[in-house]
Amino acid sequence: MPRLPAPLARMIETRGRPCAVIDMEDLSPSFRRVHLIGEDLQGHEWAPCQVTTFLVSPTEFRRYTPDAFDAMAGRMSILFYRHSVAVAGPPSPGDAWLDDLGVGDLVSAMGLEATRSFRARAEPGTVFVCGDGTTVGLWHSMIRWLGDQARVCGVVEVPLQDVSLVRYLLPGVDVVAQTGQPGETVLSWLGDAPPGEITRAYLSGHGQTIQRARDLVRDRYGLHRSVIHTQPYWATGKVGL
Repeated sequence: MPRLPAPLARMIETRGRPCAVIDMEDLSPSFRRVHLIGEDLQGHEWAPCQVTTFLVSPTEFRRYTPDAFDAMAGRMSILFYRHSVAVAGPPSPGDAWLDDLGVGDLVSAMGLEATRSFRARAEPGTVFVCGDGTTVGLWHSMIRWLGDQARVCGVVEVPLQDVSLVRYLLPGVDVVAQTGQPGETVLSWLGDAPPGEITRAYLSGHGQTIQRARDLVRDRYGLHRSVIHTQPYWATGKVGL
């Protein structure tokens, strides 16, 4: 997301939904779940693929995907992937904000919307998902939201230290340990992907990987472009996508 002057960023933040942090859980080295509650969350018509935005510094915003939402109670949780855990140097603005967050803190959740081209569909069939650590909360919410309506399969790459957790969170999805370059393991998996009847595909996470994965998925499963949905969350060479 673009960097804005601090007064304008604060003005935008005031238009969000006030929430309080009621619990935080470190589930693995790279994943932290934050539980939030707010009256303005009540009655919201929620579905996976919706994202919310937080002001993580005086001038910078970051988008995140809730992995659970209770519109009746006005609660939601977000499964944060902490990019900076295995990277030398200072943390990213989003990770620094998350590190400073504590139970009882107030935040403003902006948005809670999905783009027209990247929305969850509740329909029978087999759903294919593909992504990285930034998408684990998204696929976790989608698996639970679909329930028995559809089967979810696919591939996600995460750091080796987080593989066990993510396999637990994403039943039916192949979870592979990432290697040196973003998307390298996912693209290798897709090159030898097992055959199957896929109804719809969702690709998210690293932008450059999505571009290549889209063609592999279309060719491997014979899918029409209209049933392959893509949404980059970040990209090499870009800050705050």
